[in-house]
Amino acid sequence: MRLGELLLKEGLVTAEGLEEALEAQVVHGGRLGTNLVELGLLSEQDLAKALGQLHNTAYASGELVPDPKAVAMVSSNHADDKEYVPMRVDATRLSLAVVNPHDFETLDAIAFKTGKRVVPVVIPEFRMNQLLRRHCKAFRPLRAIDMNAIRPRPAPGSPELAKATEKAPDLMSEEEFQSVYAQALRGGADYEGDMGEEEVITGVEVVEPVPEPVAPPVAHPQRPVATPVVPTQPFPMTPPPTTQPQRPVAVPPVAVPPMAHPQRPLAPMAAGPAVVPPAAQVPVQQPPAPPPTPLTFAEAQAELARSSDREDVAHTVLRFALGKWKRSLLLSVQGSLVTGWHGMGASVREAAVRRIGVALREQSTFRLVRDTRSHYIGPVKRDAAMAVFYKLLGGGFPTTAVILPLLVRGKVVHLLYVDNGPDQLTPPDVGELLILSQSVGRSYEAMMRRRKSA
Repeated sequence: MRLGELLLKEGLVTAEGLEEALEAQVVHGGRLGTNLVELGLLSEQDLAKALGQLHNTAYASGELVPDPKAVAMVSSNHADDKEYVPMRVDATRLSLAVVNPHDFETLDAIAFKTGKRVVPVVIPEFRMNQLLRRHCKAFRPLRAIDMNAIRPRPAPGSPELAKATEKAPDLMSEEEFQSVYAQALRGGADYEGDMGEEEVITGVEVVEPVPEPVAPPVAHPQRPVATPVVPTQPFPMTPPPTTQPQRPVAVPPVAVPPMAHPQRPLAPMAAGPAVVPPAAQVPVQQPPAPPPTPLTFAEAQAELARSSDREDVAHTVLRFALGKWKRSLLLSVQGSLVTGWHGMGASVREAAVRRIGVALREQSTFRLVRDTRSHYIGPVKRDAAMAVFYKLLGGGFPTTAVILPLLVRGKVVHLLYVDNGPDQLTPPDVGELLILSQSVGRSYEAMMRRRKSA
């Protein structure tokens, strides 16, 4: 059973709401649950509970604060790559927040490295992104949901809480946005002193059932196996349903030395472990990807018709723009937030583009294009947010720029930005680009139809 089917069965979402979230997922990416919560169609608590039921494992949600001792037991890069965060550790067990509790290869590798029994606890995707930003110094692009998920909750009775209740729920001050955006830009945040009261969904501690032994236990001085105990500082989580048998928790593998052979003595070899954990294997260095080549208008139209996902759409549009302008990038629009997605051209770095974030609270050129749903040709309003924008873009303000809205079913979902570099005029010939923007909408709609029929 898939998540959407389970949510429908439990009556947590309607068929219309599920369809809306699936369409949003096609355009904005991310997991289905993230889009449902982002659209206000499902609460975070219900999402976490459904994930626990779907995967038959413990679950948690809300503001989660890991034990620094647990985090220090693993590589931050490995946690970022495999999407997990250690939460609690005791003499025998390591509680692990994950988004995919069935990644047994990763769980076994962590058990091997730490010598602990790994207890996976599933959490929503956007909470995992939040944890990775804060505690593993990882970068995750900002989404609209982060405006509420990342913001610290004011303490009860504080003037900030009273002010927040008077304000419309979808509004955020420019100062709040810059604080949240700076956190995503750094990859982490010094938040402990400013957190206020944590919003934690508490639950009972999961006590693991002792699995039936399949072989006589072997004594091993380095890796003693003890009876599970409840940690003194339990990780807030809720136990899984008991309707299905639970898979035994990953146990660290034990390296068995080879047996001596009297007739064939082994040649001298360098000392090393008999079993190499997957996490310790050095990844093969991949050759750099060739630079993208420009597309003609006809080629771009054909590529859009064949697009299978949002990444295909982005690369096609940018490759077409590459043949006409020096700098181009696609921005995602979610409510009052514009974030960088992909970019191409002179001095444009993909990593920097993904760190672009502009709030549409005040009047700006981006907001003008979003509100009017019409393209813009001319100078860009100079303010602090756009100064950061051009710094990340790799240069200064152009004399003029072109900004084009990309619509799906009448809603602006992306902005296409092009210019010819700092202090340069941008040619205003955008006729083919306007036609191509309509093809983008049709391409997304075709993907939505395929997604629904799958």
